[in-house]
Amino acid sequence: MTAPVLPTPRARVVADRSMLGGHVTVAVRGDHGDPVAAQDAEATLDRIAAWAGRLTRFDDRSELCRLNAAGDRAAIGPTLTEVLDWARLAEDRTDGLVDVSMLDARLAAEHGAAAGPAISPPAHGTGARRRWSLSRVARGAIVHREPGVRFDLDGVAKGWLADRALALVSRAGRSALVDADGDIGITAAADDTWDIGIADPRSDDALLAVVRLTGGDAGRSFGVATSGTSVHRWTRRHGVTHHLIDPRTGRPAATDVVQATVLAATARDAEAYAKVAVVAGSVDAFRRLDRPGVLGVLLLTDRGEIRATPEMTRWLA
Repeated sequence: MTAPVLPTPRARVVADRSMLGGHVTVAVRGDHGDPVAAQDAEATLDRIAAWAGRLTRFDDRSELCRLNAAGDRAAIGPTLTEVLDWARLAEDRTDGLVDVSMLDARLAAEHGAAAGPAISPPAHGTGARRRWSLSRVARGAIVHREPGVRFDLDGVAKGWLADRALALVSRAGRSALVDADGDIGITAAADDTWDIGIADPRSDDALLAVVRLTGGDAGRSFGVATSGTSVHRWTRRHGVTHHLIDPRTGRPAATDVVQATVLAATARDAEAYAKVAVVAGSVDAFRRLDRPGVLGVLLLTDRGEIRATPEMTRWLA
């Protein structure tokens, strides 16, 4: 899901590249033609490409694909270790609604498997049996997993990449933005502003709202992410299906939320909680996301309602 960066009065140096199945943009505060800012933006794109190459499930040579093809115990390097570490933390924070071990369920949805759980879904909650774990070693980790567990990082990797890249390019408090195909990390320097448009899935080039993020007196960092059921959606002989799997059922989430946008302290948090809002549905989403680090939530329901938390309204332009 994309959230376009809108023009602002301040000068930006922008670099972009096709990546992550979509588009990645790095924008840095600076005058057009500033060689240092331009160099930094391109170097950041190079780093994102290197990290993404290890994490993709669409290249058999990637470290993720090698892990998925390995046995129940496999060694992994530091980048994949960090992402799986975050995935485990995200699973804990979301009561299991973010679960990267659901690749087979997603593939069943993509390829039109018959109704019914694509896999035996795990139980979540206090004392739940873990389907996989990490043992840290000097450079990376050992992954232990139950037979048949394969990983899909689509719900956690882009936010992680945005945050990791932002830390590189926003050094010394410089204003910068990394848009990892819709999951956005932002540092707004003091007195600087970024405007982020929230796309309306019902109409091309239309916006639901604009989020205006200001650095205030001391500068501030943000994450913005949008998730929904209107992309990666397929019509199969068993009905319409989509890519957001509810780990409680092992099937595409049955939800009244068409799209959820979350503003958070980091891109990785925003990405994880945006998925939670969709999977949980509009009745439960606001309760689940009333937590530290979530700065606002905006939902579009299948009834055409646009609903926002009170905290979100302060950020809307």
